[in-house]
Parts: sequence; structure tokens; C-alpha cells
Amino acid sequence: MRRPLSALAAAITALFVLTACGNSGHHQGPAGRVVAKDSDHKCHTSWTGSGKRRHSHQSCHWDYALTTRDKHGNDHEFDVSSGVYDNCRRGSAYPRCVNR
Repeated sequence: MRRPLSALAAAITALFVLTACGNSGHHQGPAGRVVAKDSDHKCHTSWTGSGKRRHSHQSCHWDYALTTRDKHGNDHEFDVSSGVYDNCRRGSAYPRCVNR
């Protein structure tokens, strides 16, 4: 009974990690000049087992965000992938900087 539960927990954890690392949730932000960049390291701890055989598993990921300023002077903050975050430096024109 314990093996199927551990296999199920491992499969759910793997699915969570793959979902967190995917780019499917990122939409292109509004065009403008990159005025700020932000990255956050986030971790989630999950517990498996019961009683004295309880084990923790920690999965971590990075969240990346850019802030652009449009030609009207309005700032827009939005999430981006790590590749876009790396390619777009402060002062560069977004979305032109995406495909450097």
C-alpha cells in the first residue's frame, strides 16, 4: 500500500514542478521601454507519509517580471519567462528585446 501512495505523491510533485516551469502562463506584455526587472525565488514544502514516517519534499522555482513604460508614461508590470528576463535589460525596447 505504501509504494502506490509514494508513486502517486512523486507523480503529483513532478506534475507540479513541470507546471511551475512551463511558459504557457506568460502572455506578452504591452510594448514600451523596460524600466524595472524583478525576480523572486519561491519554495513550496509538501509532506508525504504519516506518523513517524513523514517526509518533507521542497520544490522551488523562480518568478520573473518586467515593468515597461509606454509612450503615455504609464507603467505596466507583467510576468515573463527566464529567457525574456535575461534578454531584456533596463532601457531596452520591449518586445523587440525578446528575440536578441
